This record gives sequence, structure tokens and C-alpha cells, in this order.
Amino acid sequence: MNELQDTNGSKKWWVLISLSLIYASTNGILLHTLPILYPKLIDSFGWTQSQVTLPATMFFVVGALTSLPAGVLLDRISPRLMICGGLIAIAGALYGYSMVSELWQLTMVYALLGTALSACGLVSNMLIVSRWFTHVRGRATGILLMSSSIGGAIFPLLVGNLLDDGSWREALRWLSLIIIIFAVLPAIFYLKDQPLNFVKQASKDATASIVTHGPTVITALKDSRFYLLALATGAVWFTIVGVTQHLSVFLSSDIGVDFSKIPLIFSTFFACSIVGKFMFGWLGDHFNKTLMMIISIATLATGLLLLRIVDSASDFSLFSYAVVAGIGFSGAFTMIQLLFATYYAGSSFGKILAILMLVDTLSGALGTRVLAEIREASGSYLPGINLMFGLLAVAVIALLIARPQQRREPHS
Repeated sequence: MNELQDTNGSKKWWVLISLSLIYASTNGILLHTLPILYPKLIDSFGWTQSQVTLPATMFFVVGALTSLPAGVLLDRISPRLMICGGLIAIAGALYGYSMVSELWQLTMVYALLGTALSACGLVSNMLIVSRWFTHVRGRATGILLMSSSIGGAIFPLLVGNLLDDGSWREALRWLSLIIIIFAVLPAIFYLKDQPLNFVKQASKDATASIVTHGPTVITALKDSRFYLLALATGAVWFTIVGVTQHLSVFLSSDIGVDFSKIPLIFSTFFACSIVGKFMFGWLGDHFNKTLMMIISIATLATGLLLLRIVDSASDFSLFSYAVVAGIGFSGAFTMIQLLFATYYAGSSFGKILAILMLVDTLSGALGTRVLAEIREASGSYLPGINLMFGLLAVAVIALLIARPQQRREPHS
């Protein structure tokens, strides 16, 4: 029977809608929208660029360190319970954010956000998706991942309007309420850990299609190719996270862009990332994945070049950056997943991917910190942008070295 027509058909799509709302609101707000507030915090407290981005560094470090324990817990307790707990913590942390007056308070808020996102983020969402969907799992996963970019396109505009009408503290209280309405309530009323026939269905699926091939974790860690790929993706994540965390400060402080334009620039960036995910996902299915990864990095580098020469008086210049960088950002993100699956798909792929995610998240934290220190030491973000050009070049070289060893995929 077609999976869309079985007895769980309606329920599973409500589950997917709930997960998409959760992923859109959590990632859309925490990763893609909160950086817009940095110029307001600088104005309110007189913090430096290094200080205002310190909490974000803590967010990524704590998120990386708590992701593995969260994964262990997911094997022992209800994913729905973990998601609900994480979402409630995020709503409370955002409300607490609205009352901070010291940098250490904001740092603790971000540490809580990082821990909470480990509980209700991609790993727990994907676990539930894998239990509810088998035949259309790829499409379900694509819808879930796309929701993050949709959240990134919507919530910056919403926050921009809230900032026009009130203070950043009021905007944060609204964001806390949004998490409750669009994430907590769907998780409570519509989210289910698994279908009623999950055990029986899982047994059939395991018998029919269990994957026994592919390298083990130990084999991967002994393979120089793994470290080349980790170097390449780490360099990309250093750049991606560094840019998104510092963009609002760079545009407002260094370039002199009117703050009212910044939310729209963010929204355009993430709206174009939807295009990038579709485009590079298709390209990755039809052409050499290493080549497509290099093209996505080149697109991201072109976006950086446009950022380096951006003109505050030219809307065309500003939004050209947002379009190109958004496509490059999402293309690189998509190709990382596809390329790693090409090399390491198999029974240990989840564990290997978890190690890569740890490396990438820590690289993002490092990018946030290093760019802040460069800006404070030199008075400009331009040396930091030059550094990112160099890192993207290193990523391309690492991919080219790893490419001749690429495992051949069997023809379907």
C-alpha cells in the first residue's frame, strides 16, 4: 500500500508539519535572526564587536559538546519529551534574554539556548522522521531541512518590523511567544514518537533493506580522506557561521548601512538559500559531487567578494551579495551532506556524521570568535574576510586531494 494512503498517512504528515514548524522557528530564530540584534546591543550597552559575539561563541561550543550526550539520551527516552523540554527552555531563555543587563547574563542565556537546541534540534527531528517515513523519507527530510531556510526568510522581517515599532527587549518577548505558539504547542498536541505499527514495520524494513556495507567508525578515523573532508567542511563552516554571526555588525558599523535594510538583507539571504538547496541537491544527484561541492564553495567565495566591495548606498550591491552568498551558503551545506554520504554511507554513517557535525560546529564557534578578535585588533572586518578566502581555498585543495580516492557508488 502506498505510504501516503496507509492508516497512519494523515498522522505522519501532521507530524512532519509539526517538526517543520519546530525546525523553522528554532533555527530561523536562534541561528538566522538573533544576530540582527547585535548592533542594538552595542548601542544599548557599549559592548565591542568581540564582546557582543562572545555569547554566540558559547552557543556553538555548548551545542557541540552537548550534542553527543543528547544523542545518547535519545536512545533511552522519548524524543518527543526531549523536544518539548528543549523548546520550553528556548522560550524561557528568549524571555530571559529580554531582561539581560550584563554580558555574563547574555552568555548564560546563549549557553542555555545551545543546550536546549541539542535536545530539540536536527538529530531528534530526524529520528522521528526516520520512524514515521520509509518510502518517502527523502522527500520528508527535504521538507524538514527546507523549513530552516523558510524560517530564516520570515523571522528577520518580523523582527525588523518589531524593532521599528518598539525596543529589542520587546522583540525578544514576541519571539519567546512565537516559540510557544509555533513550536511548543504543535509538539505537545501533534508530535508523536512513532506510528502504532512502528515495531512491526521496522522489523520488515530491517529484513528487507538493512545496510551492512560501508566503513566503520574506526575505519573512517584511520582514513586520511576523512581528515581532508573534515578540514574542508570545517573551513566552510568557519566561513558560513562567521559571516552570518557578524554580518549585521559589519553592515551597520563598518559599511554604514541603514539598520532598517538589514532585516531584509538577512531575509533575502535565506530565501535564496532555499533556491541553493534545491539547485545543488539536483546537481549533486546528476553530476560529480566533489565538483559540485567545489562549485558551491566558489559561489560562496563570490558572495564574500561581493561583501568585501559592497556599497552602502547601492541596494543592488547589497542584495547581489545576499543572493549569491545565500545560494553558495546553502549549496555548500547541502553538498557537505551528500558528499559525506558518498564516502561513508553504511551501517556506521550516523556515528561518522555525528563526529563531522561536532567538528563543523566547533569550527563555526571558532569562526565567530576569530572574526571578532580580528575586528577588534584591526578596526576592520576586511582582514577577516581575506582569511576566509584563504580557508575556502584550503577547502578546495583538500577536496581535490581526497577526490581520487572517492568510493565508486553502485549503479541503481
